[in-house]
Amino acid sequence: MTASSKQAPPPPVTGAHHAAFRCREAEETRAFYEDTLGFPMVQALDIDEHPTTGESLHFMHIFFDIGGHGDKAPNYLAFFEVAVEGGMASTFEFKRQWGMDLHFAMGVADLGALETWRQRLLQRGLDVEGPIDHGIFTSIYFHDPNGYRLEFAAQNQAQADLFQKDCKQSHAILKNWSDRLMLV
Repeated sequence: MTASSKQAPPPPVTGAHHAAFRCREAEETRAFYEDTLGFPMVQALDIDEHPTTGESLHFMHIFFDIGGHGDKAPNYLAFFEVAVEGGMASTFEFKRQWGMDLHFAMGVADLGALETWRQRLLQRGLDVEGPIDHGIFTSIYFHDPNGYRLEFAAQNQAQADLFQKDCKQSHAILKNWSDRLMLV
């Protein structure tokens, strides 16, 4: 343990509040997340300056409610469409992401719900990979219109039990990995 025992513990974190990504077009992104996936858009902010520097920057910031832990700990997925006005916005390459480079995973209640999502996505013309049994959970994968790889994941009891067993060994597994890489 690296933290000093004299330090007070940090305040508790309630989980993920939101993850935010760039998008090519806010309306295209809204249509996918709200109309295709059924996640309600709960916020749209038309902003004219960079939030930390105050520099002139025009962008749309949209938020979708992806479910979560009730009103006290919501989970949102957010996107920025940055208007390119006079070359002010940085360039951003939208491409189909490889899952190990970037993906966003959302949990669903159980394997039945996972199959229902798979069928829903297929009916809407999306390419869906899986279900893939990872041992500790089962996933399906698909892409949004911006190229981001998305995942729905669920666990049965055996997978949840294995996940908990692996949790107890995670530091030792990581140390073994690091030690092996040092030998290469």
